[in-house]
Amino acid sequence: MHQNESREVSKDAITIRDLRWPAYIPIAVCVGLVGWIYGPTFHMWYGQWMAKESYYSHGILIPAISLFLIWLNKKNLRNIPIASYAPGYIIILAAIVGIVFAGWAHANTVVGLTFPVLLGGLVMVLFGRQMSRQLAFPIGYLYFMCVLPSFLLTMISFRIQVLSTAGATLLLKLLTFDVYREGTTIVMPNLPVYVGAACSGFRMTVTLVAITALFLYITEGSRLGRGILFLSTLPLAVLVNSIRIALVSIVGEYQGSDAMRFFHDNIAPYVEIVMAFGLLILIARLVKCLKFNSVLMS
Repeated sequence: MHQNESREVSKDAITIRDLRWPAYIPIAVCVGLVGWIYGPTFHMWYGQWMAKESYYSHGILIPAISLFLIWLNKKNLRNIPIASYAPGYIIILAAIVGIVFAGWAHANTVVGLTFPVLLGGLVMVLFGRQMSRQLAFPIGYLYFMCVLPSFLLTMISFRIQVLSTAGATLLLKLLTFDVYREGTTIVMPNLPVYVGAACSGFRMTVTLVAITALFLYITEGSRLGRGILFLSTLPLAVLVNSIRIALVSIVGEYQGSDAMRFFHDNIAPYVEIVMAFGLLILIARLVKCLKFNSVLMS
């Protein structure tokens, strides 16, 4: 997956190490323009990341992770010859068209989705094809910090919410509880348990997919094993969330609504995280995807 791009280059080739300060002027100009264009979007993202019970609380970590991945690969990046790649202009143009139309429609979330695209195009133009290939994952990874349009978020989170509620109901029935489901409400013998949007499992799903993608990037394994690990994230997230909901329901059934609320707010999130990461590592071990990538870590 990560081929070493730092093969020997011709003596006339220019690399990042050869750049002098005038060459950084267009780079600085591009950084300034990107900051100006996406300033309102970055502000909106930050508000979403820091909001209580946000779906995007992981978003603030994503830029740091992308930068860390670039730093890990710094030895290879330093030896890549710099040569502008013309198709990058087409990508930049497509991103600008998206920005203009989304801005005209006051769709700030859609504007944000063009950010990794524009960044990728700029890398192609400023640094070339080889550099853009090496940076493709760190740039694409930035999509995990993007805020989705509300209609898309509602559609996805509701489907996961229904799946998680159905899964929790099934688990409770397997544990011999006399329960049934009404939409996104689990009716227990002593009290109903409503599975709200914040408990849908969407946040865990996005977090697991982001972590799995990162895990696959920095580790080695067969294509089949990597594919199995990545495709397992959605059912794994639904399973873990279903278990969490079932545990919350059991606490409520035996200890009452106050104890259920305390368990939901203070204990269940940590139980869910431990289960998710434990199962993810178990699957990675089974498909033999635990060895760190030798090229990236060199």
